[in-house]
Amino acid sequence: MPLINLQNININEYKSLAGLCTIGAGGTAKYFAEPSSPDELCKILEHTKNLPVYIIGGGSNILFPDGLMNALVVSTKKLNAIQWEKNFVDVQAGYSLPMLVKNFRDRNIGGLEFAAGIPGTLGGAVAGNAGTSGHGICELIESVLTLDSSDKFRLYDSDNIKFEYRKCSLADEKIIIISARLKLDNSLCWNEDEYKKNLLRRKNQPLNFRSAGCTFKNPENFSAGKLLDDCGCKNLSVGSAVVSDMHANFIVNTGNASYSDIVGLIEICRKKVFDLTGIKLEQEIKTAAPCFVLQ
Repeated sequence: MPLINLQNININEYKSLAGLCTIGAGGTAKYFAEPSSPDELCKILEHTKNLPVYIIGGGSNILFPDGLMNALVVSTKKLNAIQWEKNFVDVQAGYSLPMLVKNFRDRNIGGLEFAAGIPGTLGGAVAGNAGTSGHGICELIESVLTLDSSDKFRLYDSDNIKFEYRKCSLADEKIIIISARLKLDNSLCWNEDEYKKNLLRRKNQPLNFRSAGCTFKNPENFSAGKLLDDCGCKNLSVGSAVVSDMHANFIVNTGNASYSDIVGLIEICRKKVFDLTGIKLEQEIKTAAPCFVLQ
């Protein structure tokens, strides 16, 4: 694909998005870049002014639209520095969440066992308050460094961030998460039993197929997967998008599923559950949306 070389920083033109997300669907981005530092990111944004900016980490819970996106898509994968201190660890947004879990385990530091088996990057985990078993990454957040549409860096203390179930207020503020400082409780040792228990949950998920993780959030006092299963959603399909027969809260790409196929199947499942139970499921998979347009 064509390349724009900007002071030794490459910006790709006409990048296929299907390979950037775990469900393997989506169209083409007009521009794509992988900065390796916040300064590189600022230079890229300056070069592509007036275009919508989309951010992607591990691509594990995102859907990109079909067709050509006249936009800049930025991957944070090379923003992956990590620095350990006595009571904190500073982690850039593109750092692998599974690798961070391994680091905690290797250092015998407790507090991140709930994240066992969760894919993606730290930035995505913060934006979506990733977690399981009643826990979330918000429990460890001390502060988050962001970049806004004015090309300004801002540090948010945890007290100024609102975290909810699979949600973080920063995701609504049209900013880019650059890094996060996590608190370390050095008196809390790693709990191997809890870690293994959380890993076991993944055995009931269709890990051998391309997916974007859980399709819907769990409604209060209900399991989305059970509701979908009870309402007969398993094996429903639109094109190559199929509701997994292993876990009904997963839509898998069995061939060349398009964004339209997946979204269509999501709506069929949502309607089926609502018609039979009166419960309106809220989507957990994120449909790609721009952070901002740099003016």
